[in-house]
Amino acid sequence: LMQIQKCELVLIHTYPVGEDSLVSDRPKKELSPVLTSEVHSVRAGRHLATKLNVLVQQHFDLASTTITNIPMKEEQHANTSANYDVELLHHKEAHVDFLKSGDNHAGGNSREGTFKETVTLKWCTPRTNSVELHYCTGAYRISPVDVNSRPSSCLTNFLLNGRSVLLEQPRKSGSKVISHMLSSHGGEIFLHVLSSSRSILEDPPSISEGCGGRVTDYRITDFGEFMRENRLTPFLEPRYKIDGSLEIPLERAKDQLEKHTRYWPMIISQTTIFNMQAVVPLASVIVKEAMTDEDVLNCQKTIYNLVDMERKNDPLPISTVGTRGKGPKRDEQYRIMWNELETLVRAHINNSDKHQRVLECLMACRSKPPEEEERKKRGRKREDKDDKSEKLGKDYESDKPWQESERLKGILEREKEELAEAEVIKDSPDSPEPPNKKPLIAMDEMPTVEKAKGPMSLLSLWSNRINTANSRKHQEFIGRLNSVNNKAELYQHLKEENGMETTENGKAGRQ
Repeated sequence: LMQIQKCELVLIHTYPVGEDSLVSDRPKKELSPVLTSEVHSVRAGRHLATKLNVLVQQHFDLASTTITNIPMKEEQHANTSANYDVELLHHKEAHVDFLKSGDNHAGGNSREGTFKETVTLKWCTPRTNSVELHYCTGAYRISPVDVNSRPSSCLTNFLLNGRSVLLEQPRKSGSKVISHMLSSHGGEIFLHVLSSSRSILEDPPSISEGCGGRVTDYRITDFGEFMRENRLTPFLEPRYKIDGSLEIPLERAKDQLEKHTRYWPMIISQTTIFNMQAVVPLASVIVKEAMTDEDVLNCQKTIYNLVDMERKNDPLPISTVGTRGKGPKRDEQYRIMWNELETLVRAHINNSDKHQRVLECLMACRSKPPEEEERKKRGRKREDKDDKSEKLGKDYESDKPWQESERLKGILEREKEELAEAEVIKDSPDSPEPPNKKPLIAMDEMPTVEKAKGPMSLLSLWSNRINTANSRKHQEFIGRLNSVNNKAELYQHLKEENGMETTENGKAGRQ
């Protein structure tokens, strides 16, 4: 006989509906290393079937999935269809992706009762053919909970006919995620788990698709150099610490990694000193466990070079991402740089006394003498003055077009006025030749228009020009030449011949 390796004794006490149970439930108890016992008290009828269903799931590590929105035609009305739900049982490994992601998609309690929970998946339309290949991570046999119901029977027959159905996770917003597929193989129905994440067969993701989201300015080149400096290599010869104990190579590697990452910004826009070539000599040796005198000297030279850069007012590689305008002023840029450099040095001052000397040199250079502060104040005032002058220049540029137009208008009016007075208009080649070459009248004999005080109107300029030009192209009317106050007397020859006198009103009188 085979020896019993494990035994689970489950006692179920049933009692009629409407009566009270005389036996209380007992949780699972381990009686021996191979024997466990538990007691359940449940009403008879459908409650007993539900309880057995729960116990089966616990014993065989099963889980429940409810397929919703299954379109089926009605028996009584063939032209109409309704949506039904079917609950399936399968191995709980089919839900392992939900557990890993922290979202179990629990759709509530099972329709059979409140004893267990079920995961809800939605019927996906359009359906797929079994010829199509899908990247599956697992396949598990299924069994309907209510085997004899019409929805379960229709779904089973549909799948056994060689059809496949995709199942999607119910979501309130966003694109749908197809996570499972129902299909039959060899007369048995399986629930296939589809990979909803990136496949290992695809290209590796971009660094911008990681935890940083939209962040793209990672220090990728510096990180590659950081990994190169902290590679693990075989350690053959044993080394001992100062206290004489044996140094473990792995612990030494961890300690070095901790020193290199005490201050190491991951994004370019979050650092200034790591974007400056002038700080590289200091940043590369300050992480050492022990520094030499030459290392300290190089660090001091680096600090003095930074002081000289500040004195020359050289620009710094300050990131202006997310800021409006020109960004911080030059003094503010150097203040940010000095603060970050002090943070880096202070992170390693406990390594040795020489690290402390570097910090002292840095603090001494940061505490400027009074004349240096006065010079910086004058520089700030000069910079503010330049900003104001630049602003005034912009205002002047905005007013300049209007002033220029006014100036041009005045020049144009003066030129027209001079032309009206002194310009000689030549005869047009198309104009007819005057019949008699009489000398033209002088300008002072013409009725001149009194020059108005101030600028003349454009109509006056144009009228004077036209009148002057026309007066030179024809012989003047003799009556206008002999007129008095622009009034010419008519029929003078009649007066001379008949001795008659004309009056102003045009009536003649005999003398």
